[in-house]
Amino acid sequence: MAPLHANSLTTRRALLLTMGAASLTACQTTRLLPAQSQRPGLPVQLSPAFFDRSVVGLRPGRIGGFRLATEKLADKLVVHNYGHGGDGYTLSWPCATWAADQISAAQPGSVGIVGAGVSGLTTAWLLARRGIKVTVYSEKFSPDTTSNIAGAIILTGPNYRSGENARVGPSDEAINDSALTGFNPFLTAPRYGVYWIDHIQMRPLQQDNQPPDEAFLGRKVTDKFRTLMVDPNLYLSALMGDLAEMGVNFWSKKFTAREDLALLPHSVLANCSGLGAGLLFGDENMFPIRGQLTLLKPQPEIDYSYISREPGGMLYMFPRRGNIVLGGSHQRGNDKLLPEPAEIDRQLRGHAKLMSNFKGVPRINPTES
Repeated sequence: MAPLHANSLTTRRALLLTMGAASLTACQTTRLLPAQSQRPGLPVQLSPAFFDRSVVGLRPGRIGGFRLATEKLADKLVVHNYGHGGDGYTLSWPCATWAADQISAAQPGSVGIVGAGVSGLTTAWLLARRGIKVTVYSEKFSPDTTSNIAGAIILTGPNYRSGENARVGPSDEAINDSALTGFNPFLTAPRYGVYWIDHIQMRPLQQDNQPPDEAFLGRKVTDKFRTLMVDPNLYLSALMGDLAEMGVNFWSKKFTAREDLALLPHSVLANCSGLGAGLLFGDENMFPIRGQLTLLKPQPEIDYSYISREPGGMLYMFPRRGNIVLGGSHQRGNDKLLPEPAEIDRQLRGHAKLMSNFKGVPRINPTES
């Protein structure tokens, strides 16, 4: 086991205290959104000159939904916070808040967090803000985590709680409120890579000759609203820097069995290990959901995102500061990490077909989001 040292940074304790307090007490009104950009909107450039690379990540899928629970491991309390599937960023603040509350109630002298993805770092942030000594353990840290590959758009909805998690953890209303308000304090500092985006959801036009109420890219608009976009590489790196400033330690460690966890010098552990929870805690409900992204070179003029449900599979486009992200693959049970050329081709051809119908970006009224 070896320590991972964050780069030394200028002390920002006053800023961190302010932001930490805001993340806990931010206004719960998620409808007060900024006005849409006045730019007319431009199509995404998809020529070979803009191709950067293809990457693959394995989402931590779980039958029955995400797991929030506590259990005893020898003389330790383990608080579980994992299994968020493809909704890790949206669920990061509400689930981490629940986990931090359970940990705080135990009044531990120190806490060990297993996992350095968005769930682990968010849990660490909340605990450090409460004055609890925290150490984060992980085999991989940013920029090499699955959370670095995530699409990371914040999409709330009413159906996150199902199965066993319908009886524990935050309510649907709390999830929807916390998903946006948790990120709100980071909007004012560009280094976090959190920003507002105009988002459009679509599906193919019906073949009944009925004109749609509104169309975009040759598809029927089913919803449009303002939401938050997170650039994972910027966000996770900034969080780690902040956590180091708050005295959080980072240790590079691979765990292969729950007995390894029992040796850690903490009375309380937060299990944010994602897919690793299947091995560490024998959770047979865990399964990988393979996602492949095609990354294009940055196009700063693109200030909208979309998801289109196509007959051959979903397609989405999310603009980040460092890349344009094309995705939509969702392969349950597939744990292959090498990019598939056929999926790259599907994404590029599919988005090119959509862009051939580009005629501008729909107007979005924030009061109706």
